[in-house]
Amino acid sequence: MMPDYRFSVIVSIAVMTHEEILDATDVLGNAGCTDASIRGHADGMELLFERAADSLQGAISSAISDVERVGYRVSKVEMAREAIPV
Repeated sequence: MMPDYRFSVIVSIAVMTHEEILDATDVLGNAGCTDASIRGHADGMELLFERAADSLQGAISSAISDVERVGYRVSKVEMAREAIPV
């Protein structure tokens, strides 16, 4: 079984209407991004992935490929941050 990797893919895009968000969800889901959730981000749209792959690089590469295949341009990838108790 492959491990799951958590990261965010940021897409630079103008503020979207509710209908545009629903359309983006459908298009991205059809492109294989069913392992991501969409939310707003200061730079546009954030796709929070939890993707199974052999490696972190493989997970990120496949996610970027899926997102860009439908016409979005990925501007950056962010790693999930976890709180460390002190």
